[in-house]
Amino acid sequence: MRRIALALASALLAGCAAHHRYEPTPLRPSLPPSAPPAAPAKPATPVTSAGPLTKANLEKYMDAQESELRALLRGKGTVARRGETLAVTISTDRLFDRMALSYSGREFVNGLARVVARYDHTILDLACYTDTTGGEAQNLAVSQKRAEAVAEVLWQNGVAASRLTAKGYGATNPKVSNGADPRNRRIELKIVPKPGAGS
Repeated sequence: MRRIALALASALLAGCAAHHRYEPTPLRPSLPPSAPPAAPAKPATPVTSAGPLTKANLEKYMDAQESELRALLRGKGTVARRGETLAVTISTDRLFDRMALSYSGREFVNGLARVVARYDHTILDLACYTDTTGGEAQNLAVSQKRAEAVAEVLWQNGVAASRLTAKGYGATNPKVSNGADPRNRRIELKIVPKPGAGS
C-alpha cells in the first residue's frame, strides 16, 4: 500500500512539474506612472535647480551637465554629445544583480539622479537593451523591468516623472554584431532640452 501511495505521489508531482510554466508578472507600462508603488511622496533631499534655460545659455547649460556626467561616469560609462543632446551609456552588468538593482548599482543611480535632477529643463529618454541569450519575450520583459527600476530610482531622487520615459527593447539594436556579447547589455539615457526651453 505504501509503495502504491509513493508511486501515485511521484506521478502526481511529475505531472504538476510538466504542466507548471513560469509566467513573468505583467510589467507596468512605461513611466511616468501616476503613483509609483512604495516610492516617497517627495524626494529624500531637496533638489536645487541648475537655473533657467534660455536660448542664450542653452550651450552652457548642456556643457555643465555634460561635465558633471563625465565626472560621475569616469570608468563606469560613456557620455556622447550630439548637438545639444547628451547620450549616456552604462552597462547593465554594473547596475544589476539578476533582475534587481544591486547595492552599488542603486548608489550609482542615486548619484546619476543628483546630477540630472538639477538640470530640470531637460527630458530623459531611458532605453534598456539585453544580449541575445534569452528568448525574445524574456529579453523584452527583462529590459523593461530594468528600465523601470532605474527610472523609479531617478524619480525617487527628485527627477520629475513628467521628464521620464523608460522602455525596454530586448535584444534589438545591438551595440556589437555578436548578439551574445555582454556589451549589448546596457542602459542608454538620452537627455534633451525640453521643447520650448531656451526661448
